[in-house]
Amino acid sequence: MAGRPSLRIGEHGKITRTRIGNGSWLARCRYRDRDGVTRIVQRVGPPDDYDQYGKLAVDTLKEALSARQLPTRPDAIGLNTLICVLLDEHLARLTEDGRAARTLDTYRSATTKLQKFIGGVRVGEATPARVDAALRSMRTAHGATTARQSKTVLRGALQLAVMANALGSNPVHDVEAIKSKTRPKGATALTAEQLRALLARLRASEECRTLDLVDPITLLIATGLRESELLGLLWSDFNADIGALSVTGKVFRASGQGLQRHDTAKSEAGLRTLPLPGFAVDVLAARHQAPFLGEQKMIFPSTAGTLRDPNNFNKQWRKVRGGLGAADVTTHSFRKSLATLIDDEGLSARIGADHLGHTNVSMTQDRYMSRGRVHTQVADLLDRLVCEPHDRRRD
Repeated sequence: MAGRPSLRIGEHGKITRTRIGNGSWLARCRYRDRDGVTRIVQRVGPPDDYDQYGKLAVDTLKEALSARQLPTRPDAIGLNTLICVLLDEHLARLTEDGRAARTLDTYRSATTKLQKFIGGVRVGEATPARVDAALRSMRTAHGATTARQSKTVLRGALQLAVMANALGSNPVHDVEAIKSKTRPKGATALTAEQLRALLARLRASEECRTLDLVDPITLLIATGLRESELLGLLWSDFNADIGALSVTGKVFRASGQGLQRHDTAKSEAGLRTLPLPGFAVDVLAARHQAPFLGEQKMIFPSTAGTLRDPNNFNKQWRKVRGGLGAADVTTHSFRKSLATLIDDEGLSARIGADHLGHTNVSMTQDRYMSRGRVHTQVADLLDRLVCEPHDRRRD
């Protein structure tokens, strides 16, 4: 025999009425609450000699049941909801969740561009094919990076429709990965010899000294810090006694708010302590003794003693790097160079990830340790293990 059918969440069963005397009635029913548990809910109506069938008790019970139901909004998500509405709501939720201001600025910019291609589409029209077409148009108009950012935002927006039961699955999940039409060049990794030569030219450059680039670029070479982390360093982060530097925050520009320093990093792994090579300790110790520079809160302040703008810092480096014989070297190149040197010395990718502040070791291996180099060790290994002794080359 089949059992009683299960109620849906927010649904009630048959209401029964019982006269309890004095002109009052008791109305009761089964009700499945938002936590999934089915409970008996009952209410007694006001006494009324003219209430012959318990209608007042039923009305009182229904009012109580309405108060227990999930809140509904006049703009509840449905198949006719515009995707642009979901995009705005998703960004609002990210703000509420405390996402970084720079991340929110990136997503807002991508959303503004995306709305030109998909803003008039409704939830019920968001098929994988239509979403894919919009993202491909985004790639053509604004590049693969912006298209990938748009895909991330769109996935979160349409997930709201899934959670509202307007969609059975998220159509973005069925869209193919967005690939660049051209292979990204990426930052150039320098060898130890190239870094040594660049450091010497940097120290000899009067222009670099005037622009206060010698010390910060030296620290980038010595630590592999992100530029936002470098410009966020405080003198309280430097421990000269043990020769270490703590990364406790970063500097970034937020839309409408200007330059800010937050006690956060790109990820939790970014908040770390780095042992410094001797030449970096010497640079910081000397800088700390310099008038003005050593008196500021920031290790690398602007000329006015305020936060130094990463964009201006990069602009200054681009201006001088050609004269240093490093025309293709970006500030990110020093980070990639350090990862490659760690790999060359046989240190583990875990050490590299911890030093660079990566959450995932795979990021260090795949993106930062240079690939495509010639490894003569493989040929030497085969010569040693596979070849017959008489076939080996003689020195």
